[in-house]
Amino acid sequence: RCVDCTTEIEEKCEDETSGYTTNTKCSKWPKEVCSVSKKRVQKYTPITGCTKEPRELCAPAGCGFKQGAEECYDKTQTVVQDAPKEQCSLEPQRTCKHVTKLVPKLSPTEECVDVPKEVCTRSRTNPRKVKKPVVKKWCYVPSEESGLA
Repeated sequence: RCVDCTTEIEEKCEDETSGYTTNTKCSKWPKEVCSVSKKRVQKYTPITGCTKEPRELCAPAGCGFKQGAEECYDKTQTVVQDAPKEQCSLEPQRTCKHVTKLVPKLSPTEECVDVPKEVCTRSRTNPRKVKKPVVKKWCYVPSEESGLA
């Protein structure tokens, strides 16, 4: 098995509303992408066998050669070969993502109450009281100080 990892940049965008305008805010995050692939590994097996090796024998002149009994013995030979070892380990990976939470936003609003007001006018001839309904608008912002919040 072979693990091949690359770091990719992922762009996350989200809309941010402020008043009557909406802006798109983007941020870039690094992301580790890994792929695991299988590779064929060549394993070597030592080739063993028995072969007859000719040897040159030297003797004084006049001596003859005579066929003897076959003599066999075990010979231990050290063969060095690569023994590949695979080692695996678990590496934790952190995955991050944007989570949008809805949070209530309270903002003070102007509240208005219509209060009727009596208005008197003076006239030079035949003075009399005339009721004219005039509506005056009183506006206030609720606050801790006014005791209306």
